[in-house]
Amino acid sequence: MIVFPAMIAVLFSAMFAHKTFYMIGAGLGVYTLIYSWNLSVSCWIGLQKIRAAIKVDWNEKLKTLQAQSPETSSVMHIVFLPNYKEDEDMLRHTLHNLAKSPLARESMYVVLAMEEREGPKEVREKAANLIDSTRHLFADIFATFHADLPGDIRGKSSNSQWAYRQQVQRLAPQLKNCDPSQIFITCCDADTLFHPQYFSCLSYQALQMPLHDRVWSIWQSPILLMRNLFSSPAPTRLSGYATILFELGGMTNQTTSPHLSYSAYTLTFALASHHLVDGWDRDVIAEDHHMWCKCYFASIWDQFSQESKSKRDVKSALRLQPVFLPACSYLVQADGYLESIWARFLQARRHSQGLAELSYVLLQYVHVLSSDKVGRLSLVAHMRTLSVAGKMIMVHVISSLHSLSIILATALSVIGVVQWAWSLGVSGLVALSSDPLLALSSFDGMWVWLSAMFGVIPLMGWIMQTVTYLVVKETLEGKVTFAPEELKKVKDDQLCAPDLQGCSKGGDGFSFKHSMWLLSFVTFDYWSSAMVTLILNGLIPACLAAWSLMFNNGLGFTYIVGMKPKEA
Repeated sequence: MIVFPAMIAVLFSAMFAHKTFYMIGAGLGVYTLIYSWNLSVSCWIGLQKIRAAIKVDWNEKLKTLQAQSPETSSVMHIVFLPNYKEDEDMLRHTLHNLAKSPLARESMYVVLAMEEREGPKEVREKAANLIDSTRHLFADIFATFHADLPGDIRGKSSNSQWAYRQQVQRLAPQLKNCDPSQIFITCCDADTLFHPQYFSCLSYQALQMPLHDRVWSIWQSPILLMRNLFSSPAPTRLSGYATILFELGGMTNQTTSPHLSYSAYTLTFALASHHLVDGWDRDVIAEDHHMWCKCYFASIWDQFSQESKSKRDVKSALRLQPVFLPACSYLVQADGYLESIWARFLQARRHSQGLAELSYVLLQYVHVLSSDKVGRLSLVAHMRTLSVAGKMIMVHVISSLHSLSIILATALSVIGVVQWAWSLGVSGLVALSSDPLLALSSFDGMWVWLSAMFGVIPLMGWIMQTVTYLVVKETLEGKVTFAPEELKKVKDDQLCAPDLQGCSKGGDGFSFKHSMWLLSFVTFDYWSSAMVTLILNGLIPACLAAWSLMFNNGLGFTYIVGMKPKEA
């Protein structure tokens, strides 16, 4: 009802009402320009917050807080690692990175969420090897084996729900003795490398919050898809750049719209076990966005169930709390250039199934509006709910419409210029060459809308590539992944960020020459691959996702895990 009519309107106006089409394209371009500038400026502000957070010893602050009030500041961390056919060495590296947290040995419980369909014998052997080699690093580590159940959609969400149920049974004695608001469940990808201080920072921030706010919070660190940045194709890298801008910028600036959890996030056991949440849903693809939306509306329904004499006092209490200590992950990559392009397309196809969350948000909102308690819903709640839907429309619909309008406008302009030149003939073209303004007037005002449509592209490209360059450079220099005193200890022949390809050597970071090379590299990626990425990883996957959701509720879609580089 949103995707296809909008695209049909653009196509029909391009064929039968050119001026209307150019006006639509200009409007889409200006809106996208404003949105991209907002994200880019917010991303730059987020980079400043990372620079500040990285300098703090969060574990020392947490220990001081716990020493002052030991009875009310104990914490327990449960980490889910859902995985399917992932490389054993990569999983081991992820576990060793988790063990770098000062809380790992005493407070961290790791759940290897395995998939039975990987092979009953092979998957158990893999889990046993991982547990045997890392059990000494954590308070506990164990594996769960998810088998396909009626109603399950294969993927991270159904696997996480199975792991959630199993950990409740396994850790029942520990859970019983802890405040559920001080038990934190982190759900992440198999290749996620958290900052060593992430869990300490999260714990400190959470314990400083009032109980109600802590329960209704989801914590998120910026996800930087940069572990294999330089070995990935340019269109794939551009997707990684877009993720940096969208995630870091989105979580930094939540004034106009809430930000949704993505990839690796943390919530309290109190929230996960709330009767209106009850863990992860088993029939969704975009588990991260869906979990946020589910908890968002759970807060509204929870307040509806409580007696109140006030009117318009209800708004969702859920908040995404940024933890400005980045986590690094892989970009999808296969053997060979074309294979990697195809693997990224398949991943984009899976991500586009998140379009279903727009349906979920709108359906929940309709249910809220149909409730006899709707009079208690505040104006802020209406605005924030619509802004969540608007953010999803921007990601899945408007960006696709903008790329479609650019493609059509380019084709129409080329065809129009050729026809116009042909109709003038050689003598007419010679006459116009002496008066360029006359040539512009020959377009009957269309050049104004064309300028608005295409003129925003350089402005968007400049701000986005500049901010992306700054984040990428400081990540490769280790400045957003390690504390300053640690970087000073790095020798000239050592890598600043060993887990990232292409990172600098020594504690001084990139030289001016290499900095200019990196800036040129990022700029080339933007200008050479933007259109390919918008079409291949935006427009086409969005159409396919909308089609599958329309005709089979998305159940015909097969969840495909993003491929990682072999050396991972």
